[in-house]
Amino acid sequence: MTELSDEFKEEMKRLREEIANLKKQLEAVTEKEMRKGRGIYIDVGNRVQDYMEDVMESVAEGIHGELDKSIFIGPRGVRICRHGGSHPEEGDYEVNFPKVAEVMSALGQEQRLKILRELTSGGKYINELQEKLSEITASTLSSHLNVLEEAGLVVQEKVRGRYLITMPGRTAYKMAVRVTRLLERGDQE
Repeated sequence: MTELSDEFKEEMKRLREEIANLKKQLEAVTEKEMRKGRGIYIDVGNRVQDYMEDVMESVAEGIHGELDKSIFIGPRGVRICRHGGSHPEEGDYEVNFPKVAEVMSALGQEQRLKILRELTSGGKYINELQEKLSEITASTLSSHLNVLEEAGLVVQEKVRGRYLITMPGRTAYKMAVRVTRLLERGDQE
């Protein structure tokens, strides 16, 4: 576990340094433009809040992507990759349509999405999930967790029994929320 923690800390340190460097570069460009009497303007229309959320989400996805290159928590356990780890890019492999359908089916139920949302803040025992999601009966909750586990979106610790969201589960949940947000915006325009 210390290896995971040390590598994670090192990766986070590197990302913080990179963010600090990017901030310095942006400040330098901004200062240069301001000395010329020009400002830097970004036209985002009337949707400043949406724009800021998208920017922050994009930064978070970038950090997530960097972490995913080094640490991957999936249904078969933890995998730590050194630089150059093997992560197939889109187009490098055949699409497994039955698996895609299984994942989409698991995401296609409101109560399962609520379970995933609860697990994004950390692992939870089934009784904690029952407290948070009191509208879901114990047997239904158990059934939903089985579907999510079979799809690879959550795992259950063998020793302690807590349920944890996997990186693919976290990513799938965030993507579903983002697609929904984009569709809702499209309806308003």
